[in-house]
Amino acid sequence: MDNDRTDTKLVDVARLAGCSPATVSRVLNNNPKVDVKVRDRVVKAAAQLGYVPNGSARALRSTKTRTVGAIIPTLDHAIYATMVNSLQARLSEKDVSVIINTSMYDIDIEFEQAKLLVERGVESVVLVGSVHRPETLAMLEQRNIAYVFTYTSLATDIGAAIGFDNVKAGAMAARYLVDLGHTQLGMIAGITENNDRASARRDGFLGELKRQGLANDNITVTESAYKIEGGRDSMRKLMTGPNPPSAVFCGSDIIAAGAIKYCHAEGIRVPEDVSVFGFDNLEIAELTHPELTTIEVPARDMGTIAAEYLLATPLQRQHMRQRELSLKLVVRASTAPRKPIEAQRCSFS
Repeated sequence: MDNDRTDTKLVDVARLAGCSPATVSRVLNNNPKVDVKVRDRVVKAAAQLGYVPNGSARALRSTKTRTVGAIIPTLDHAIYATMVNSLQARLSEKDVSVIINTSMYDIDIEFEQAKLLVERGVESVVLVGSVHRPETLAMLEQRNIAYVFTYTSLATDIGAAIGFDNVKAGAMAARYLVDLGHTQLGMIAGITENNDRASARRDGFLGELKRQGLANDNITVTESAYKIEGGRDSMRKLMTGPNPPSAVFCGSDIIAAGAIKYCHAEGIRVPEDVSVFGFDNLEIAELTHPELTTIEVPARDMGTIAAEYLLATPLQRQHMRQRELSLKLVVRASTAPRKPIEAQRCSFS
């Protein structure tokens, strides 16, 4: 076995030894409570794999609780669960636990949750987005609690950001629909109040349409909570308005599923009469009929890289504070080129 291997991870040792990563960590830290037979298996597995513990978690080893707090908007949507799962998986390799709280998209509730996490003794906190109560960030900074934003690439002078550019996401959707020939467009954004991600996607969408020379009269924007019924009701407003769009960009796949549901109920064909574009690439995107064109968010990578940041030493963190991850356009059957004007005979009244 090559003892110079550097890519072996603690989880690899655990798998070979037939135990948990936490047990391996305890053995390597000379915890006397581990059974002698288990200890022998771990030591042999580590030697066989040439495993050498790196120092990325030293900043956390000196603390008392070895816990990280994560405050996410909701657990109702898989996109946040995916991020948290990967965050937790990477931290668990270093025997660090995660406490998960939800804010229900309310920055006041988020502040109260952050206070509870601080009282629980967390060493760092993972947040979603860049808009928070100033008191929330001030509290974390005053107590020297590291924090990292996800779902955004905008860091503060002290906090880190590991995510993507929501303005670019909105612009990506706009360019795709314009390239298909659509000039009468609609958008069902998420609720933008205190939600930098939703507002940035809206601004990116509208900004790109403006650059493409489309007038405001050709664009209609409404907002919806991230719920199927919200998408359905918002789609009704768009399609029964004075200028029904030939393509609609939705702020989430959940909203888009509701929009498609409305179209089916009203006999509006997707994409023949109206193209529908989602965001997130959740599993539901492949369950709609037709399957949903959308933008894939790097949720899993965000969680893993955020964990790497929190496990790093203070010196290492200086080079990891801001990370913009790539977005991916996923084209499916819910979008199509705009039909010629003379072929558009469908009434949306």
